Amino acid sequence: MDITELENALEALGDDELDKALSEKKEELRKASPPKTEDKRKSNAQGHRGRVKERFLKSGLDGFAPHEIIELLLFYVIPQKDTKQTAYELIQRFGGVSGVLNAEVSELTKIKGITENAAVLFKLIPQLITAYYAEERKGISVTGTAQLSELFKPYFVGSGTEKFMLGCFDNELRPITVKEISRGTSAYTSIELRKIISAAIDSGCTMAALAHNHPGAAPKPSDEDIAVTRRITELLKALDIRLMDHIIVGGSKCYSMRDGGDLGIFD
Repeated sequence: MDITELENALEALGDDELDKALSEKKEELRKASPPKTEDKRKSNAQGHRGRVKERFLKSGLDGFAPHEIIELLLFYVIPQKDTKQTAYELIQRFGGVSGVLNAEVSELTKIKGITENAAVLFKLIPQLITAYYAEERKGISVTGTAQLSELFKPYFVGSGTEKFMLGCFDNELRPITVKEISRGTSAYTSIELRKIISAAIDSGCTMAALAHNHPGAAPKPSDEDIAVTRRITELLKALDIRLMDHIIVGGSKCYSMRDGGDLGIFD
């Protein structure tokens, strides 16, 4: 159709018909037009997520910056949104990946964009690490301080409060149970001492070890730690259970009270 024919066709149309024709043409153009800015943003976000996931599948977390690790986790609880800025803010606020995983839910949800579901996911990760390593180490004999430390360390991942653990072992130094005795306090009451004795008896162990953490502090024993360890050693000895060591975990470091020779407790 040339221009003359188009003009004649338009003149032949009434106002209502012309409005209808124009409306239909606009709708055709709208459908054929590029995505709006919001659609582009969503498309870009999805493309970015795909690239990050593919990178992880190829090489794991090697080369990932701290905020990228957090961002990857956020993909699964914050759909169809750009989570990079939120990840940056989390790292800045809590100082690193471990800081984010150690933070309380109430603190995490103060960050814009962090829902309760996202905060719970962060708190779940350390617990998964603990469960994973507990299963991986089943049946493996503990032959020295290094192995004993590695056995206990996962139980303190993500813990911002003090925890006290008891490990029970058989004659071949294989773990029978690793049990939490107390949490959130350094005051060892008579009730907690009874819990230790009860757990040791229930396990049927012949050897035991203690462990607790110093959140945000060096893994050095306090006078109270030494006194309590001495008392527990005596109680277990009366049951023919030998206390092998008391491991103190502080950050990535561990301290062995046996290797440290603290007052000859274990002699």
